[in-house]
Amino acid sequence: MFSTKTATLFLLSFLGLAFFSVPAASSSELSQCALCHIDSGLIDELTEEAIMYGDDKPEVSSLQKGKGYMVQQAPFDLYEKVLVSESFLSSTHGQIPCQLCHLGDPDTSNPEKAHQGMIKDPSLDSDNTCGQCHQDIVSMAAKSLHMDPAPLYRALNKRCSTSQVETLEQGTLQGQCLSCHQGSCGSCHVSRPKVSGGGLRDGHIFSKKPDFVFQCLPCHTSPTGTDFTGKKGKGDVHYRSHQMTCSDCHTGKELHASADGARDRYHFEQRIQCTDCHENISEGPIPEHVTHTNVSCYVCHAAPYQNCNSCHTGTDNDGISYSQSPPPEKNIRIGLNPDKTGPRYVLIREVGIDRNTFTADIGRMNKFSALPTYKKATPHTIQRRTWQTADCNHCHGNKELFLTQDSIPFDEIVANNHVLLKAKDVPKKVLAKRTFILSPTDPDPAMKVTATWLKKHSKDKNILILDTRTKAQYEKGHIPGAYHLCFCLFRTGADASPPYMMQPAETLAKIFGSSRLGLTPNKRIVIYDDGHSGRGIAFLALKLLGHKQVSFLDGNISSWERSGFKLASGKAPKTKVTKHPVRAKKLLVDNLGIIEGMGTGKAMVVDVRNVAQHNGDMNRADIAKKGGAIPDSLSFPLQTLLESNGTFYPDEQLSWLLSTAGITQSKDKKIIVTCNTNMLAAEFYMILTYLGYENVLVHDGSWAEWSAEFE
Repeated sequence: MFSTKTATLFLLSFLGLAFFSVPAASSSELSQCALCHIDSGLIDELTEEAIMYGDDKPEVSSLQKGKGYMVQQAPFDLYEKVLVSESFLSSTHGQIPCQLCHLGDPDTSNPEKAHQGMIKDPSLDSDNTCGQCHQDIVSMAAKSLHMDPAPLYRALNKRCSTSQVETLEQGTLQGQCLSCHQGSCGSCHVSRPKVSGGGLRDGHIFSKKPDFVFQCLPCHTSPTGTDFTGKKGKGDVHYRSHQMTCSDCHTGKELHASADGARDRYHFEQRIQCTDCHENISEGPIPEHVTHTNVSCYVCHAAPYQNCNSCHTGTDNDGISYSQSPPPEKNIRIGLNPDKTGPRYVLIREVGIDRNTFTADIGRMNKFSALPTYKKATPHTIQRRTWQTADCNHCHGNKELFLTQDSIPFDEIVANNHVLLKAKDVPKKVLAKRTFILSPTDPDPAMKVTATWLKKHSKDKNILILDTRTKAQYEKGHIPGAYHLCFCLFRTGADASPPYMMQPAETLAKIFGSSRLGLTPNKRIVIYDDGHSGRGIAFLALKLLGHKQVSFLDGNISSWERSGFKLASGKAPKTKVTKHPVRAKKLLVDNLGIIEGMGTGKAMVVDVRNVAQHNGDMNRADIAKKGGAIPDSLSFPLQTLLESNGTFYPDEQLSWLLSTAGITQSKDKKIIVTCNTNMLAAEFYMILTYLGYENVLVHDGSWAEWSAEFE
């Protein structure tokens, strides 16, 4: 067995010869490590028992159990996480014997003995591994923000006592925080980060450029990744329109830069800035750039973004707490620049921490107010045109947009005084007004209802409330008086070919008629879900039947609870069976309909999935073997229209968002909405119908149908 010191000395003597072009070794010359790890069949066999009978499925990282983590496991089988590509053996790094970096015993075929003393990630000791060849990079990168958790410790040391930090170090920090706050060379260039389950990304092939999906996003999932890729909004213009990813801006020069002594991520010279690409903008042809030199680019060009709370909420399955912060919410708050240089006005976000964070571990932090709770924000939601830039007075005179002394708790004013405005200092309304063109809309005020309205009218005889979630969710807690029909009944299942197609109108009529809802054509049906359970599908089903009076609860079931109204539990009520008439409307289109419509210029296709799926960087592996989008379709994520609490933006803002994207009404041109399985498309159809749009169709099979036909 090699000791770390012996391995390092051996490695140093070997590296002088290893990095010349050498032909791949024959199988008789390979170590037992290589013989096992390039054999997919053998590894699959060895891991079968763990997969089938393990207490905890190894495909799921133990660090993903907490409610706060929004990281999704990459679609790899267990054996793929340790499968080494044969091509690696002929690469530069493949010339180095496995045990020189990973230790272990290379001479035994017994997995248990071979892995004794093995180091999974040798690059955590980068000075003695990667640094032997990449000394210049490692000497800086060891103190970079990606590898050195010092900034995290500095913040905790200021807020907590020494004993509190020591307690956190033994539990929460090691068990949770450092899975993202302490990276390694390998987690960017060879494998996936620990927080997403680890494992080799591409057969141990070393890549100079980190993989956007499997290496950047797992740690920067929320809010950065979800905002950037359009999972919670329109998606950053750099990614949506130019397919730029993290490393296009954040190059090795910045990522490897030492941040030793830097106050935070904004204070080291290698940091990327907007003006590195957009030079001399204050001298350009756009008047607002000339007159707003005291305003950060983000103030005008960032769309609403999430706060950084998603990794700081809840506890894991072992009871390790890492905060009791509220869920992330979209916001835009303008405050004063905490730095002495730069523009006066910047975006400000609330730090994802409060006095009671880590209460289960250490009680209240002893010195919580030693640091501010608001700091500068640079969200990845950049747009060329935003709601702020649509009209001068969307900012000027809009006090709600600014972080003022009377907008935060009294006991936080002192710590944050350097970023707060006084109410009188909020810029006043101006006479100059930017004009913007809106697509004509005619919202139906009866179609979108609030929780307060529903509470008042819930017992009206002509009102029928319908919960479209699962039966278990309904029985656990529902709006009092609501009936139940799972949205899954309105379309085919996953086994159909193609899957998830809407049922024929005649079948839908039987479902609604025989379900003992008491639904008749003269009743107004109000549908709701939890934001994930297909109210759009129910809306579409009713419209396919020709049912005229269909409403939806704005903000889903959470809006009922936020309004202070109680939920009921138990089984759904039942009334007499009715026969619902069929006045079938043509609202669905298939692949052929799309091809014909786009080919004649009489249709535009709007893809309402997130931008990462539209661009092909991610895909729903359960419905399609490949990612991508229908050619010439317009990417416009559904989340663009929604607040983080599930409510829709005000009507005028909805109209502006659609108009600026080119989604306008036309008698001569159909709008065809597509997504993965028609669920998001149906929801988008619902909001367009509410706004008075006509000539709107839903792509029934959506990407599941398109990708099956055009593989």
